[in-house]
Amino acid sequence: MVQTTRVTRTLLLSLLACSPQRDPAELFGPAEVGVLVVDAQLIVGEPLPEVFLRRTAAPGATYEAVDQGVLTADMVIRYTNGETVYRADPDSAGRFLPAGDTPLVAPRALYELSVAVGEEHLSAQTRTPGSVRVREAVLLDVGSLEIRRHLALFGASSDVFAAQENQVVYQDGVLEVRTDIVQDAAGYQLALFSLDLESDFVIDADFLEADDYAEFERQGSSPVLDGADGRIRLPWFAVAFAGRYIWRTYVLDRNWYDFARTDPEDGGGFGGLAGDSFQRPSFHVEGGIGLFGSAAVDSVGFVVAPRPEP
Repeated sequence: MVQTTRVTRTLLLSLLACSPQRDPAELFGPAEVGVLVVDAQLIVGEPLPEVFLRRTAAPGATYEAVDQGVLTADMVIRYTNGETVYRADPDSAGRFLPAGDTPLVAPRALYELSVAVGEEHLSAQTRTPGSVRVREAVLLDVGSLEIRRHLALFGASSDVFAAQENQVVYQDGVLEVRTDIVQDAAGYQLALFSLDLESDFVIDADFLEADDYAEFERQGSSPVLDGADGRIRLPWFAVAFAGRYIWRTYVLDRNWYDFARTDPEDGGGFGGLAGDSFQRPSFHVEGGIGLFGSAAVDSVGFVVAPRPEP
């Protein structure tokens, strides 16, 4: 499994950012200025993560994370066999780090966050999902959906990016991962990362102007998916560049699932419909807002080549 502690943060867009079509007051309202905001995602099999603690700003005001960061707080995460105390990072306002040894996040375990900032108290809890494993990654025929070939997986190949079976031509076939069934999964989410930052576009659309290409990003996440059968397909419109890719499949706890499903920014990721999630996000946090959630993840690597010239 590829380490994902830092890159998972790309899945959580700023809680205080709003859609261009929405006024900030419609999400939080003036009564929620100065409210505590927590941001932490626990990944099964990885160390307990950093926790960010900030405050909301006034609607319409320019948000500066350093100015809204909480500098001092009593913070602890409790779990079955103990607890981990967090200390403020003196070099990053609002960032809190585990003090001492950091245990690995266990599957199907309860984690409880407790925060005190003066007289204010914030709390949240997450029950982690079971571990997930990609059993196979396949390229399907577009018409019949029969397997054309299996891709090499991390751990089974010394270099999946060099493996011939992992060289995929843009829009030629359907990429699908097949995972173990996780019975307690609230939902799934996939994230795609382009690793070759100077690679060329594989998109060549007549309706795109030169300036439009500057809007494409090299990483993104989908809206929440069902994935109950353990089969998840990658939509080609999520791929804009040639080169190496990491495809991560996340199994979500209820907190992460509800937040991603209702967040007006993240809810419209690739695979979703713009505007289908405009509502106040579901936070599952007492004494504040934000995300204290968990997920399990496994990854696949492959290489995208441009389509041959006609």
